[in-house]
Amino acid sequence: MEVVARNITEIESVSIRDQDGRRWTFTTEGYTGVTPAHLREHQLFGQQVVVSYVEREDRLVAVKIGD
Repeated sequence: MEVVARNITEIESVSIRDQDGRRWTFTTEGYTGVTPAHLREHQLFGQQVVVSYVEREDRLVAVKIGD
């Protein structure tokens, strides 16, 4: 997982590898339910997250990220 913070509470983008090894990269348009620091904890401990997203033009936009 790679996390790019927009600020202390919002994620600019996040890249996640799924169970099949496919890499998914999401942008955001505001708060998604977790902070960048919280996602980095998941990254550190290898914990999974669930991403709800919409497709806008040629990008995936995360609208909700949860444990």
